[in-house]
Amino acid sequence: MADKEKELKDPCHVSICRAENGWKINCTYESEKSLSQRAGWVPTCMESKDFVEKTKDAVLKRLKEIL
Repeated sequence: MADKEKELKDPCHVSICRAENGWKINCTYESEKSLSQRAGWVPTCMESKDFVEKTKDAVLKRLKEIL
């Protein structure tokens, strides 16, 4: 599985900000809970992924892919 990208669930948070070179999209996904997280020993982790798009049309296209 090291070669393949992990399958991510639906995002629990999406933010869009203006950046110098276009628009930055940040998506946060809730990850699978490990045994220690289910037991309450460590807090739940979130996975985050960033995208940068140059135009508003590209941002909308990326959001459709994400959702």
